[in-house]
Amino acid sequence: MDVKEIKELFDRNGLSKFWNIAESKIKNAINVYLEKAYENDIFIGQSKIGGCPDLPKEIDWFKFKEKPMSFVAQINLAEIKAFDLDNKLPNEGILYFFYDAEQSTWGFDPKDKDCSKVYFYKGSLENLERKKRPADLEDYHGFYSCKLNFQNTFNLPDYFSNLMEGIEMNEDDTEKYFKIKEEIKQGEIINKILGHSDNIQGGMELECELVTNGLYCGNQSGYDDSNAADLAKNVDSWNLLFQIDSNEDEAGMMWGDCGRLYFWIKDDDLRKEKFENTWLILQCC
Repeated sequence: MDVKEIKELFDRNGLSKFWNIAESKIKNAINVYLEKAYENDIFIGQSKIGGCPDLPKEIDWFKFKEKPMSFVAQINLAEIKAFDLDNKLPNEGILYFFYDAEQSTWGFDPKDKDCSKVYFYKGSLENLERKKRPADLEDYHGFYSCKLNFQNTFNLPDYFSNLMEGIEMNEDDTEKYFKIKEEIKQGEIINKILGHSDNIQGGMELECELVTNGLYCGNQSGYDDSNAADLAKNVDSWNLLFQIDSNEDEAGMMWGDCGRLYFWIKDDDLRKEKFENTWLILQCC
């Protein structure tokens, strides 16, 4: 669905008065669709979810507290370049996503930083090798391999996103806004690169800003901190890098209770390709 079609939805639902605000918040997203595949049918360095990672020969399977993390995905950026309409990502290289699924860390504690790993490789594919699954990685925390297909779409922010602060809609308008977002969505399972997050519990941009500045957000204390108001001014600088759903049928993935993983990164880190500064949040029902 393109921007023109989204505007038609606003007009048809009587929300034209909000269009100028909404249009300024639309983001390009790259939807990711999974296709079950055997490992041998996926080329070394090709984008995939699950299975075993194709890491540089000198890099071992990433661990957390001496235990192997779950390999979530690898995204070959050359494959998605044509879909990155805003040129936010590098033209080439591979992004690898790992997560400590055993402890299901939520990401609201500054101590959670090392529970996930985003690794960026920009070298030759000839230096990659498919790593063997560690013997001490539990079956439940290893996932089936899937090929990926990509498609462009455009996203509106969730009404309860931190990016919608100060936008007042009455109950009827809010219901219409949710209806529009449902029409824009393409399926119940949503995996994506960039765009706006599909929240299960609430906005995450402020949480990312607070927790990466040392404030605990597992309760209200971080939000009530004397520095929180100043930090809140930076919520617009956070970008959704990757959203991965509970792809149970295709990949055998389940995050909490039908939840999602969200990998977030700030504008400056994205521009400088500092993907190691990505912050992860888990949300579930």
